[in-house]
Amino acid sequence: MVRLYDYNVPAADSDGDTPSLRPLLTALNADERRVILTGLFKPERMPGTMERLTTLVEDIDISFDNALITLDNATRVRRFVAIDEAKTILDRWLPDSAIAGIREWDVARLLEPYGDGSFHGKLLKRTRKQLRSVSSREALTVPFLFRRSWS
Repeated sequence: MVRLYDYNVPAADSDGDTPSLRPLLTALNADERRVILTGLFKPERMPGTMERLTTLVEDIDISFDNALITLDNATRVRRFVAIDEAKTILDRWLPDSAIAGIREWDVARLLEPYGDGSFHGKLLKRTRKQLRSVSSREALTVPFLFRRSWS
């Protein structure tokens, strides 16, 4: 089981209740950047899948710059899903009210067949880079394409 936190981060305000994430996240070190890159997802669109919030490339700095654009809440609300590792970092700055809901995600449900007998993993075969069937927590937090270079 993986705990998912549905974030609904309001636009940054001048009162300081909700800070702008972009300047705060730029100070993170490489390990914390990896956690943010691998721990944030889009709200579930297809049952049994997790789609990363941004596209990952091997260069962590390039991937993180793209993520900062996606997470920039200076002018508008941002919605995403975080797992425990990423939530720990976001909790430094975001109030508890930024979390819209908490869900449990059972990785075992990926092994359940659809009505036609196919499995979730087969459905995702052509988009394996972004939409991944996950059999363990480690597979969720370590990008499939970067197992060697990101470890």
